[in-house]
Amino acid sequence: MTTIGSIPVEIQQENEKVSINTLYNELFSKPESSKMLQDASTSSYPNWEVPDSPLSTHQVSVIFKDYQSVFGFQKDNVKNMQDHLLVMLNSRAARMTPRLALWTLHADYIGGEHANYRKWYFVAQLDLDDKHSFNAKAQKTLEENKTKWRANMEKLSDYERVEQLTLYLLIWGEASTLRYTPELLCFIYYVAEMYKRGGSKTKSANFLDSVISPLYRYIRDQSYQVVRGHYIRHERDHSKTVGYDDINQLFWSRKSINKIQLKNNRGFLKDIPPEKQYLELEDVDWEKTFSKTFYESRSWFHTITNFSRVWIIHASSFWYYIAADAEFFYTDSIGGIKTVNLPKKLSFIGLGGLIAVLLMIIATVAEYYYVRRSNSSARLLTLRLAFLLVITTCHVAMSVYIFRFDQTSKIATIVSSVQLGVGGLISIVLAIVPPSNLFHRKKSSQHLTCRTFTSNFSSMSSGDRLLSILLWLCIFTSKFLETYFLLAMSFRDSLLSVINMNLNNCSMDPWIGQQVCRIMPILATVMLLFVEFVLFFLDTYLWYIVWSTIFSVILSFRLGISMTTSRRVMFSKVPRNMFSKITAVGSNVSVYLRQLACSQVWNAIVMSMHNDHRLSLENLQSLLYTMKVKMDENGEEVREMQAPNIFDINSNHKLKEFFPKQSEAERRLSFFAQSLTTQIPMPCSVKSMPTFTVFTPHYGEKIILSLREIIREEDSTTRVTLLEYLKRLHPGEWENFVKDTKFILDESDMLIKPQSKDDLPFYCIGFKSSAPESTLRTRLWASVRAQTLYRTIDGFMNYSRALKTLYHVETSEFQDGEEGTEPKSRKIEEEVEKITNEKFKYLVAMQLYSRFSEEDIANCEYLLTEFPNLQIAYIEEEATANEDEPFTFYSVLIDGYCKKLENGRRTPKYRIKLPGNPILGDGKSDNQNHALIFYRGEYLQLVDANQDNYLEECIKIRSLFGEFEQEGLALDEGRVYALYSNSKDVSPPVAIVGAREYIFSENVGMLGDVAAGKERTFSTLTQRIMAKIGSRLHYGHPDFLNAVFMTTRGGVSKAQRGLHLNEDIYAGMNALLRGGRIKHTEYMQCGKGRDLGFCSILNFTTKIGAGMGEQLLSREYYYLGTQLPLDRLLTFYYAHPGFHINNIMIIFAVQMLLLCMTVIGTMRSSLPICRNDDCFFFYPFNEWLYRCIISIFIVFFVSFLPLVLQELTERGPVRSIGRLLKQLASFSFLFEVFITQIYSYSILSNLSFGGARYISTGRGFATSRLPFSVLYSRFANSSIYFGARTMFMLLFTLLSLSIPHLAYFWITVAALVISPFLFNPHQFVLTNFIYDYREFLGWLSRGNSTRHHEHSWINFLFSFQRFIFKIFMTLFMTRELHHDATNRAWWSGKWKESNVGVLFSIYISPREYFCKIFEMSIFTIDFILGHMILFVLFPFTLVPYIDRLHSLLLFWIRPSKQIRPSVLTTKEKRQRRLVALTYGPFFIFILVWFVSLVLVPPYLAALMSPQYEYVVKVITDFM
Repeated sequence: MTTIGSIPVEIQQENEKVSINTLYNELFSKPESSKMLQDASTSSYPNWEVPDSPLSTHQVSVIFKDYQSVFGFQKDNVKNMQDHLLVMLNSRAARMTPRLALWTLHADYIGGEHANYRKWYFVAQLDLDDKHSFNAKAQKTLEENKTKWRANMEKLSDYERVEQLTLYLLIWGEASTLRYTPELLCFIYYVAEMYKRGGSKTKSANFLDSVISPLYRYIRDQSYQVVRGHYIRHERDHSKTVGYDDINQLFWSRKSINKIQLKNNRGFLKDIPPEKQYLELEDVDWEKTFSKTFYESRSWFHTITNFSRVWIIHASSFWYYIAADAEFFYTDSIGGIKTVNLPKKLSFIGLGGLIAVLLMIIATVAEYYYVRRSNSSARLLTLRLAFLLVITTCHVAMSVYIFRFDQTSKIATIVSSVQLGVGGLISIVLAIVPPSNLFHRKKSSQHLTCRTFTSNFSSMSSGDRLLSILLWLCIFTSKFLETYFLLAMSFRDSLLSVINMNLNNCSMDPWIGQQVCRIMPILATVMLLFVEFVLFFLDTYLWYIVWSTIFSVILSFRLGISMTTSRRVMFSKVPRNMFSKITAVGSNVSVYLRQLACSQVWNAIVMSMHNDHRLSLENLQSLLYTMKVKMDENGEEVREMQAPNIFDINSNHKLKEFFPKQSEAERRLSFFAQSLTTQIPMPCSVKSMPTFTVFTPHYGEKIILSLREIIREEDSTTRVTLLEYLKRLHPGEWENFVKDTKFILDESDMLIKPQSKDDLPFYCIGFKSSAPESTLRTRLWASVRAQTLYRTIDGFMNYSRALKTLYHVETSEFQDGEEGTEPKSRKIEEEVEKITNEKFKYLVAMQLYSRFSEEDIANCEYLLTEFPNLQIAYIEEEATANEDEPFTFYSVLIDGYCKKLENGRRTPKYRIKLPGNPILGDGKSDNQNHALIFYRGEYLQLVDANQDNYLEECIKIRSLFGEFEQEGLALDEGRVYALYSNSKDVSPPVAIVGAREYIFSENVGMLGDVAAGKERTFSTLTQRIMAKIGSRLHYGHPDFLNAVFMTTRGGVSKAQRGLHLNEDIYAGMNALLRGGRIKHTEYMQCGKGRDLGFCSILNFTTKIGAGMGEQLLSREYYYLGTQLPLDRLLTFYYAHPGFHINNIMIIFAVQMLLLCMTVIGTMRSSLPICRNDDCFFFYPFNEWLYRCIISIFIVFFVSFLPLVLQELTERGPVRSIGRLLKQLASFSFLFEVFITQIYSYSILSNLSFGGARYISTGRGFATSRLPFSVLYSRFANSSIYFGARTMFMLLFTLLSLSIPHLAYFWITVAALVISPFLFNPHQFVLTNFIYDYREFLGWLSRGNSTRHHEHSWINFLFSFQRFIFKIFMTLFMTRELHHDATNRAWWSGKWKESNVGVLFSIYISPREYFCKIFEMSIFTIDFILGHMILFVLFPFTLVPYIDRLHSLLLFWIRPSKQIRPSVLTTKEKRQRRLVALTYGPFFIFILVWFVSLVLVPPYLAALMSPQYEYVVKVITDFM
């Protein structure tokens, strides 16, 4: 049956006489349906409920109820989606006619050029691809069907449009986790539409139970097993799990859809008539239908397949460099004269083309194992492989001919020249052409993937594309020039020195003979090549950082985001810029009204800062607009607006008169003034602006800090309360708060400083009375300066305040210049409140709300009381009658207007049943997905619970919506459904608009500042250039999303457990693959907090690194890597996976270089310096090693460049240099080395063993001290062991080579081994150090008896075995039990009493014996290494005032404001003294013992030299 636009042509013809329009007229000609439309002023949808509206809200409600009765949708789902649809229609009707609003919304969802459903229909039902139908016949068919589709869409009645929107939204609203599969929803919508339009009278079953639940159960069973109502996770990796993307991909083609099978061998779904297929969905056998479509196997070959072009560029060019310079490979000696053999040289160099082909062969073979194994994919890959093998054969044949048969003739020269030329051409082709297009006929309709959904990249403007190409030309030009003169020239001599080495005087070893000695030159050659190639590879990233930063800085100057204009000039332009770029009053008003508009906006901004205690009363008075009344010549009063002096460029003022220097107020107002000098889209009026929702997922983040949390130390090691710490970070703001509090409570004059003890409580804790209303102010003051949910909500509720301010400015009363009567003002206030609530929504997805403690519930109630329009979505669990059955789950929505219940909860506004537990992934994305159905409007802003916003930024929101380029009144109905043949005729939709981030946790100590600096440069410099050249993605916050575009394409994130750990970025990749544009704005910014402590930063780093390991396995990387144009691929690679692979390469380069130096040191110490053939010419190595070390050093420290230039351009040279020097003085370079190793370890561990999981980082202030044993066990595997190995290699290298440049590697060793302890607060307090030693000894010994200890060495060892020695343990030992019963039974001897079992103990005891040999080896390492680290740390504890100096470096607090010593009770002091007296001497004894073991044996050996030599000789003879 042929269908166009989801309605079968045959059915349309049958129903032509009784059309849907007739039913429409009959339905709404009834008396109860022909009521007058409601007054728009009292309607919830005033822009839609107007006389010319296509349908009234009552008529829409009738349609929803009709679909509810037909399909069995839930009542609350119907209510929710009805409001959802009407809010979108009302939002669009504010800027266009209601009819056009309906048409455009229908076009976006169903029938328009960019509608995902239309794209799916053309691909899956018509086998037509918009952008990739190159065949002439297919192109003609495509055009014909586009014409039919457009005609069909335009012929639809408004009633039918609402019907189709209703059905789609109801399906989407009840789909739960299936919302991650957009094409599956398209299919369900299609068959449901067929069923509804088919005129069937059969009432379907409950939609959730019959359609959604079977699919949900299949998805759930892929990852979990339900045991007695509990979800038990399968130990199954991604390659064996059918995930959301595998399920969704089934619906990308008609061929695969036709394979959908029914249960009980009833055949296929395609055999059922279309109008009856919906009823059969319940009986589909999904187990037989779904299968893997992409295999996410854990293998490094993914990087070869996905980024083969990156490897080809580097491997081929590296070969050309080395081969062209290494003349000794093709030099002939004739009569003692060495001459270059030209054919051999050309052929040898030409093998670079063979390397490119071999890499592509490897990538193609690996691709066989990753893509879906079908006849089509096998045919395409085999064809590509066949061509590559032919080219390889030709290359090998020419080289064999040259090197074996003919090296001197003219033919040999011609053959070698052809080989070089063709090889170079092949290298270029393989580097430029995407692998998916290699040897593929342009007109072919067969592809490895459905390109509509995997390579529908939006086109770039010619200017942006030229900029992208120019960037990479600059990068590679600089790279090749620098590499040739810095590395290649010195490497040639080193390579020649090793190759010419011929060792003939190797001594005979009794065990290994002369083999090791003879292969040393070969081993050194291989290592030299490895190191050189790694450095060559790293060099590209270095130049990418340099040139992308330069280009981004140039763009910032072009945009006006720089310090080239003085702040005095910027502030003088603020009134004019505010009126023209912020207000929407119009240009035909008087000068007085212009001033009045600016004063309203500006005064609201500075008042908000004063209310937040950012400005003192004196600052506020100096910044406010004031009204002065003068008498004119006629004696009449004339009102005159007086602007603050900050706007007067001619006044003799200093900026510190208006706000404290380097304060938060200065930063915010300066950025506001600066941002108004940039290009900003013109704002629309508040009434015509679109509705939008701010969306925040919440799990366990603090809502509001409790009184106990802010006035008590976190634990016994914390030397400051949170409130004291915040007071020292924000002294001016605390003083403003105290003055404000005293004024409110009428305790004393707010301008008088405390003169008596009665005022001290205010300055100490902010309150005098312990009443909750008094303490709440202090709690809120601290909460908005920490990373809490309250700070986020309070900040983003500024949108509401901003819209109220702007609407006041735009009202007719304001423009008349009159104040109005009190009733009129009250009416305006009500109107302002109503329109603000209509335009702005705030939704928080509180995943654990139903499990909250009473304290958390009370905090939520405060939020709902202060912000009654705040909406909270949560998951409710309801126990079933049968305990073995899983809980029943609901998505629930409440707000401040919901009725309170006796238990403190609220009556739900909506309560929608789910098919099961919606949290099947890592948590955050599922939490977002379940709450997504409650968003309202056209746009979403995604915000995390550690962010902030400001009134002056919220005022620009209307301009930001202009970035989405959605047409309003200019669009006519004739263009709504236009389908274009040429993609250049229509602009791709804007899917995501990003904004800047200010990291408000900067300057909170060295670690917080480093983390903040990285985040800030990424959100400004990096994203600016990435968006310009088409490679920016979605990073979660604070991006604005085109809600319709994103929700019809899988949502705002992805959620397969582990694989989509970094969930946000997948939404950006999805948007890029499916044709969406991603933009970045510079005139708007939000605040954001970052991790502040060493462990929390490293937890975040581990999560990002492990998440990148998962990304490398994903199909999105495969689609992008094999189909993006080269320039966009390179930008994508170096901005995302390249950064992490670069970290791996840096650590690998350090290891390989040290290993290489070890080999070279061995040869230098064993061989004489060149006098004959058996010698070692060391000078070339010395020069090469020097340059290699310099290269690694530069690559490490180039990470500071973006931050320095960012600070330089936006804050000036003083602030830039000052921040850099503060970081360097605080040993931030050690932290940079350490974090590079953590990145490397995380991604390598994940790619090898998996185990990626969400890690809660915790973003509190890091003032607590962690014990030595905790830090050692946390970082031993990831860094300390590697640092120790590096140290021993470095010791040998230092003794054998004595190269001064190796001093840098000692910094590396210190960073890898000492960093966890150096950045631990109060690490060098002597008493705490002794306590650490006691805890370290306990950690080593506990857990080996009858009791189990979570924090013990044996538990750490089990973890070590699982992740480091997994292969060894799998091959040679049975698996350890989940508990450590065997270990405790071994040490206690109580095998019978253990739960191991007698028979099993007979088998397990020998295994345990071998385990203990292995464990003792590791124990010895940990015992010695741990003590060595303690010995290094110990001398620093004896330095006077070391804790003050150390705290100054960590917290950046002036010595006069140092953190006080711990306050201890007499009992605690006595206990500490006892521990110090016991373990202090023992530590000294162990230290002396270790020193003796090092110093005494050489001394004794000297005394016993003859006897010692005799013993050695006897042993040697015996061997």
